[in-house]
Amino acid sequence: MDNNLKRTRERHQKYRYAAPFGGLFLLLAAIGLVAVAVMSVHLTAAIMDNTKEKQKFESFILPVLMFDPVTFESPADADPEMVLKSSLWAALLDNRTKYTYDESGMLVVPVSDVDVYAARLFGSDIKVEHKSILSFEMNYVYNEEQNTYSVPADGQVWQYKPRVQKITKKGNTYTLLVDYIPPGSLWETDFEGNTYEPEPDKTMIYELKKVKNGYNIVAIRESGEQLDLSASSGSSGADGEAESSSGSDAA
Repeated sequence: MDNNLKRTRERHQKYRYAAPFGGLFLLLAAIGLVAVAVMSVHLTAAIMDNTKEKQKFESFILPVLMFDPVTFESPADADPEMVLKSSLWAALLDNRTKYTYDESGMLVVPVSDVDVYAARLFGSDIKVEHKSILSFEMNYVYNEEQNTYSVPADGQVWQYKPRVQKITKKGNTYTLLVDYIPPGSLWETDFEGNTYEPEPDKTMIYELKKVKNGYNIVAIRESGEQLDLSASSGSSGADGEAESSSGSDAA
């Protein structure tokens, strides 16, 4: 009888010390599950919210979209005047504070810079037709002797600003569904002071190709043409960003 009592007491002591450890393990397991859930939520949010990627593409296509270009299936078929003006403005937007003014107060842009930005936008095979463009809106004066362009410093030529609605990646090709937003109306305000996104004047498709040092615009199409959304729905671009076919979150 004494031996049975002794064994019973030993079992009770064993369970008494085991209980706290069991509770500790359960607590750690619960914490682990919560941590995994939080990480999953954050990862999902990072994949779904590709606002930075959209903004990157918006900045890149802005010098082209701002002139409301005619559609093309190859840069070689693009409007030469649009190629020239877009390349000029890509250079201006990146280097405005670097350029000097001539005696008439116009910004002087080297032709070599225009050629560099044309290649960045449309590929190294693009040929820029250098000439003066004189219009009611704005004049671009080509100085063949000095190999420069003179552009009004206060010129306002933006017809539209881009708002990327969807991004689809397939191999090294990015297809963008882009809204054309009139300047000054990226955000509208109602009578109660609430802001809302304006309706775009139209929506177009921009097809870009990933190259060594960035992207090239290879086609612009009507949005009525089919946009392939069958690409992977994860988001990770060639620059380590998310590779995705994303929804229409506002950029």
